[in-house]
Amino acid sequence: MNARSNSVGQIRSVSAWATENWRFFRMRVAGLTNQRAAMQALLAELDGYAATYKEVTGRSMRDATIFEIGYGARPLRLLALTSQGLNAYGIDLDTPMLTTSLGNLVQIRRSNGWLRFGKSAIRSLIFDRHERRALDAALGARGAKLVVKSERFLVGDVVNLQLPEGSVDLFYSEDVFEHIPLTSMDAVCASLAQALSENGVALISPVVFTGLSGGHLPEWYPHTLQKTQSRHSKPWEHLRDRRYTADCHLNEMRLSDFEALFARHFAVEAIRNLQPDHGRAFLSDEIRNELHSYSHEELLGYKWCFVLRRRPHTP
Repeated sequence: MNARSNSVGQIRSVSAWATENWRFFRMRVAGLTNQRAAMQALLAELDGYAATYKEVTGRSMRDATIFEIGYGARPLRLLALTSQGLNAYGIDLDTPMLTTSLGNLVQIRRSNGWLRFGKSAIRSLIFDRHERRALDAALGARGAKLVVKSERFLVGDVVNLQLPEGSVDLFYSEDVFEHIPLTSMDAVCASLAQALSENGVALISPVVFTGLSGGHLPEWYPHTLQKTQSRHSKPWEHLRDRRYTADCHLNEMRLSDFEALFARHFAVEAIRNLQPDHGRAFLSDEIRNELHSYSHEELLGYKWCFVLRRRPHTP
């Protein structure tokens, strides 16, 4: 296991690791044919951030200091925001591959180990050029151009993040908080709450473990559910037999765990189920009875957005 990266290393068997990553690779290859739509969807998602920020604060996101928690190996959201002139920054545990070069790959090897190096090399050689080209085209339709501002991409553990008090107007995070170790959760939230401005907003959107796709097995990713395909694992395998394990760290937090966590540190403005009824077609009466300790809401939810505010100061 590579302790320096949350994105690799939980699978112990070499054959299981190879099988799981081969499925993920095939999924990414299939996605190459739909890059234009994917980038348009990404910009629409950022428009959603702006709308929520405006709704909650009455301010334009263009006037905000923005910070992303966990921009990931494909930092497309942060690239899109900064390329459009917004004041955005981010942090991730893994060194990003912002430009393809041997020097960058060597740095990734030193910072995050051989497995992350291998994944970054394959992704850079096969996928990044297509994604960046599609993003540049989508930005061009809005009068912008893709620009890489490497100083906006911080590398480090969010647990150790120290930002000035009240310095961030908008935090956002997608598909990250389910990977943060449980022992670090309170410290992370306390740090974000301290850095959030008086009129600031945090939009935290984790994939909750109890949903059909919450086990992070590629054959149960959301885009596969409309397809007829053979699968090695059962629906909700991660709550049932647990024969297969995702190639990433998962803290296995349930919806109620996230609710309690965020309520300890923030004023919770809203909790939004972004994909209600996710996987309903797979929830047979037999599976429902087997998983009777979980609510329908837990089993048929996938990704949730928590809209959080800084708690008002009290005397």
